[in-house]
Amino acid sequence: MNNFKRLSCIFILLLCFCIVFSSCSGEKSAKTNKITINAAENMIDETGILATIEELSSDKYKGRLAGTEENELAAQYLVDHFKKIGLVSSPKLENYVQKYYTQVQIIKNEPVLQLEDKEGNVVKSFKYVENFVIRALSSQTQDIDIKAPLYKAEDMEAINTSKEDAKGKICLFSLSSRQNASTTEMVETVSQNEALAGIGEFDIKSEDRKHSNLTVTPFRGPWMRGSYNPYMLVDNDTFVELAQAADKGLYLRFICSFEEDFRKPVSNVIGLIEGSDPKLKNEYIIVGAHFDHVGDNKNGTYNSGALDNASGTAGLVEIARVIKSGKIQPKKSILFIAFNGEESGFTGSEYYVNNPVYPLDRAAMINMDMIGASKEMPITIASADKSGYGLQDEMYEYARALGIEARKGDMAGSDHYSFAQVGVASVMLIDEDWGNGYHSPNDNMEDISKTKIEQIVKLVLHYIDKNAY
Repeated sequence: MNNFKRLSCIFILLLCFCIVFSSCSGEKSAKTNKITINAAENMIDETGILATIEELSSDKYKGRLAGTEENELAAQYLVDHFKKIGLVSSPKLENYVQKYYTQVQIIKNEPVLQLEDKEGNVVKSFKYVENFVIRALSSQTQDIDIKAPLYKAEDMEAINTSKEDAKGKICLFSLSSRQNASTTEMVETVSQNEALAGIGEFDIKSEDRKHSNLTVTPFRGPWMRGSYNPYMLVDNDTFVELAQAADKGLYLRFICSFEEDFRKPVSNVIGLIEGSDPKLKNEYIIVGAHFDHVGDNKNGTYNSGALDNASGTAGLVEIARVIKSGKIQPKKSILFIAFNGEESGFTGSEYYVNNPVYPLDRAAMINMDMIGASKEMPITIASADKSGYGLQDEMYEYARALGIEARKGDMAGSDHYSFAQVGVASVMLIDEDWGNGYHSPNDNMEDISKTKIEQIVKLVLHYIDKNAY
C-alpha cells in the first residue's frame, strides 16, 4: 500500500512537471515567434531592399514625378508588392489606391538657355540641370520663347523702386542682391516689376554649402497666385558669364514648352496589417514614405531618386513583409502608406490627413525619407513640432539601445509634417546627406549603404515590437 502511494505521488509530480514544462515551452515558443529585434535581424532581406531601390530608381520610372505615367507605374509596382505581402486594402480604396487630384506642370522637351547677339547668332549655350534649373515657368503661356536684354539688379529695394529698369528685361539677382529672399518672393518681384524672367545665383562653391549641385524640383508655378513669369537658378560660374554678357549688351534667350493640368489624378498606395486584439486593433502605427521624385530632364538624363526616396519606400515594403511573415501578428494595427506628391508640397500626405482611411485619433506616425546614406553620419530622428517630442525621445532611446548612431532634430520638410498639423505624434527618420547628388541625376545606388538601411528598418521594427505586441 505504501509503495502504491509512493508511486502515485511520483506519477502526479511527473505529470505536474510535464504540464508546467509544456506551458513554459509554449510561452517561450510564442515569445520567439514574436517580431523581436533578434528575430527581425534574421528576417530582414537586405538583397530584397536593394532590389526595390534599384527597380524604383531605374530608367523605367524616370524619376517618378507626380502626374507622369512613370509615377503611376511606380504606384502599380507598390500595389503589386502590397498584394504579394498580403496587406489588407480598405473598402474605401480602389485596390490599395487612394486617388486624389493635384495641379502639375511637366516640361515636354529640354529647356534652352543661350546667349545671342542682336542678329540672333548663338554666342553660348548653357546645359539644363548642369548650369541652370527652373523654379517657376509661366502663368501666361505653355510655350515660352523669350529673348531679351539682361538687367543686373543691385538689390531688392532698388528694383522695386525703379521698375522701368527691369521692365521687358531678364533680371539677374546675385547672392547678395537676393538677400535670402524665398523663391516665391523672387517670382513675385520679377512679375511685379514687369520683367520677362528672373535668374538667381545659386552657390555651389561655398565650403558650407548644403548642396554640391543645382537641384531639380517640381515647378513653383502651380502654387503661385495671379500672374507670374519664369524664374531660374544658375551656378556661380554661369552667373558670372551672364553678368559679363549684360555688360556687353548681349541678349538671353529662354525656350521651354510644358503641359499644365489643374486636376491631374495621382495615387497614394495604402495597405494594412490589422491588429489581432479586438480593442487595440483600433490603434494604429503608421509607417510612411513618399515614392515620388522630381522626374525626367528631357535631355537623356533623369533624377533617379535612389536615396530620395526609393530608399524609404523600400524600407516600408520590407517592414511590412517582415511583420506579415511573423507567426504572431501585432495586437495594434500597422498601416503602411506610400505617399505621392511629397516633392510638390506634401500633397499626398496632406490629402490623406484630410481624408483618412482609418481614424487618426489614436495613431502615431513614423516617416522614412532618405534612409541608408553611405556617408558616415548619424540618423536624424526629426520632429516637426512639440507634438512629436515624446515619440522622438522614445525612438532615440531605442536607437541607442540597438547601438545605432542617432541624433534628435527639428525638421518639417516631409510628410510627417502633415500629420503633426492635425495633432498626430509623428517623426521622420532621415540621413541628411544633401551633398550626394540630391535632386539630380547623381542620386543613385552608389549612395546606399546596405548596413545602414538595415539598421533603420530594424529600428522601426523594434518600435513596433515594443508598442504593438
